[in-house]
Order: sequence, then C-alpha cells, then structure tokens
Amino acid sequence: MDLYSKLAKSMEDLGTTFTARMDTYEKELKNVSSNEVTHKTIASLSRDFMEFKCLIWKTMSALKTQMELLTVGLDRHEMASRRQVLILHGLAEQKDEDHTSQAVLTIKDKMKIVNISSSDISSCHRLGADSSKPRPLLIRFNSHNLRSEVWRSKTLLKGSGLVISGFLTRPRHDVFINARKHFGVKRCWTSEGKIVILLPDKSRRRIESAAELQQLVSLFPVASNTTSSEKTSRRQAK
Repeated sequence: MDLYSKLAKSMEDLGTTFTARMDTYEKELKNVSSNEVTHKTIASLSRDFMEFKCLIWKTMSALKTQMELLTVGLDRHEMASRRQVLILHGLAEQKDEDHTSQAVLTIKDKMKIVNISSSDISSCHRLGADSSKPRPLLIRFNSHNLRSEVWRSKTLLKGSGLVISGFLTRPRHDVFINARKHFGVKRCWTSEGKIVILLPDKSRRRIESAAELQQLVSLFPVASNTTSSEKTSRRQAK
C-alpha cells in the first residue's frame, strides 16, 4: 500500500471510529431516565456533547484538508522527479536486449530524431514482470529539451503499434482514467505531467488531483459534447 492510500485509509478509519462512538453516546443519552434531576444533568451533557461533536468535526475537516495538501505536494514532488521520463509501449522484447540501444534505434527510425545517441539517455529499462506481452520501456533522458522533442514527435508513431506516454504517478494516472471515462477519451490527454481536459463549453482545464476533477464533474455532470462513437465505445467496454 503506497503512502497516499495509507493516509486516506487512516483518515477514513478515524472518521468511522468517531462516528460509531458518537452514535453510541447519543443513543445512551436518549435512553436515560427522564426524571427532573436527571433531565437537567442530561440536558447539560447533551449541550457539552454537541459542542464536543462540532469541535471534532472541525478538527476532522482541518486534518482532511491538510492530508489533501500533503498528498498533492508529494504527488507534485514525485512528478518533478519524472520530468525527463517517457514510457514507450508496444516495443517487442528481445532476449538479452540492450534497452538503451533499442530506444535510440526506435527514436531515430520511427520518430525521425537523428541527433540522439546512447549518451543522451541516463537510464532505460522495462517495467513490470515478464509476461506474454511486451513490457513498457522506461526512458530517462539527460535533457528535458530532448525529452520534449521526442514527446512532440509522438504522432509519427501512428500506425506503428508503438505509443509514447508520460510517466504519471498512480494517483494522477487514476485521475486521468476517470477523466476520460467522464469527458471522453478524445477530450482528455496529458501534457508535462498534467491532465488536460477539453470541457463541454470548449474551454480547456489543466488539473492534477481528484479534487479538481470532482469540481469539473460537478460543473459538468453530463459531458454533453461526447460523440456517438465514444458513447458506443463506452457501452461496449461495460
């Protein structure tokens, strides 16, 4: 379980525990005898309880906000470390392959960037365990300018079976997937580690977090400009 999930689960467990304890306390207060003396005592306790409850909820809200800020900050820090990384999908694997040479050859032949050599790549390796399908190839460039040049040339891979993508963090990748589900595949893409969404009002919004996506979903609960083909694809996917 990653740090983001641990923080979220810790907050969720705290909220569940608090709610259960408060519900039990409220039931006990309602079941107490209603004679005059007890009534006055219970009335006082009830007021104290409600004040305490409000205080706890305010504290919970503040902690939740701090957790969201912390997770966003950690996510941004992790994305900064991936600034010069791209992922190449679909490249066939070979036994005892030289990953760097394979990446350089592909970029030269398929993307027409001839001014690249092995010295321009600081590290290159496959992601994940061995499988029947080619594993993605992670390429870390020494220069962000070269990385950007490769990124801009990714359209030259169309029809080759190869795809270049950014190396998103898990939380950001989940946001990207959910954005595409709601607004449509063709209306969501990534740029410099951020998710770009073409909204139904034709404006574009760059987002980084699930909270930002939720705000957009609230503003546009129905992606009204989703094409018929995209709707058909969604139905077939379900």
